[in-house]
Amino acid sequence: MNFTQFIPFIEGYFPILLTGFSFFCLFGWSAMLVRCTLVARQLHELPDAQIRDTYPRVSVLVPARNEAQKIRPALESLVGQDYPNLEIIVIDDRSTDATLSIADELSRKSPNLKLLRVDALPDGWLGKNHANQKGFEASTGEYLLFTDADVVFEKSAVSRTVSYAMSSGARHIVAYAKMMTEGPLEYAFIALFGLLFTWKFNPRGARNPRNKKAYIGVGAFNFIQRSLYETIGTHATLRAEVADDVMLGYHVKQQGCGTDVVKGMNLLSVRWREGLWDSIRGVERSAFPGIRFSWLWVGLGVFGTFAGLIAPYWLIFFEDPIAKGCAAISILLIALCYAVQGNSFSKVLLTTALHPVMSLLFLYGLLKSAIKITLDGGVVWRGTFYPIHILKQETLGRS
Repeated sequence: MNFTQFIPFIEGYFPILLTGFSFFCLFGWSAMLVRCTLVARQLHELPDAQIRDTYPRVSVLVPARNEAQKIRPALESLVGQDYPNLEIIVIDDRSTDATLSIADELSRKSPNLKLLRVDALPDGWLGKNHANQKGFEASTGEYLLFTDADVVFEKSAVSRTVSYAMSSGARHIVAYAKMMTEGPLEYAFIALFGLLFTWKFNPRGARNPRNKKAYIGVGAFNFIQRSLYETIGTHATLRAEVADDVMLGYHVKQQGCGTDVVKGMNLLSVRWREGLWDSIRGVERSAFPGIRFSWLWVGLGVFGTFAGLIAPYWLIFFEDPIAKGCAAISILLIALCYAVQGNSFSKVLLTTALHPVMSLLFLYGLLKSAIKITLDGGVVWRGTFYPIHILKQETLGRS
């Protein structure tokens, strides 16, 4: 492939530029593999719970809005926990389906399950964040576990977490859940999302209290000591934050406290979205707020997608042997990145083959997120419209 016919003035420099760019891709994916390997080595599963004389009270907070199709198995898994001092608080946030009745039915059978109902959303709040705040105000636990209404837990999840927190002194623990998918396309997209998450968030740095730039949070499992949560200002500090789970970790770090990140695939599972296109819609809702409504970062995202994620797949078609060689090695490194994340051999082949397509779909979601939110002047989330100026109150405050 020869692009100099389209851009004649670079003809004399093209071989040098091509070689430099090829090595840039090779270096980038080498660095990514190192990062994935370090993260994989740092993550560990929670050990079995130890028998103790006393068990601190744990409050599990479950905000829910129109989750009738998913909430029953999630709540049943929480009710079935083997931890002896547990309260479960379900906060129904103005649901219009059967969410409230399902939670009410289970609460009648389970004395440790409490049900709250939110009928109105105050100005300046996102619904989930307000629900979490109301749940906290009704809670009594020494530890709080923020989770979602579609997360299914293994029965020892809470007891293992508390045991680890007490033995290690960890005050904020997040756990990676097993991501449930259906079909190869959804699986490949979620696998790419996992790579991007690994690039963006650094578990090793998050654990270091002195590294204020490295922070992390996971919506499915944010376990935090009550006193620390109160110190950071509770969810009142996160009232208009779309990524409240991640930003909980941000505020923890600003208090000089580290975050322990653990491998929780054996303890909890969740299906983020229903299929490939619904996953892309999830990106459309959260991507632009996640980059602080910055069109500069959108531009960098476009560049990064083509120059980093996709480049090896088109460099392989160049006649230049250096470009071909660097591209081939880069694609191998991409496959190794997916392998390090725990994918089987067949899944590594699948995700590597679909990697450029999924990268373009992710870019599509990012661009649509930026354009739609800008034109609409806000975000529609769970049936509620949130103006962009309200959301910027949080994101611009961190710039």
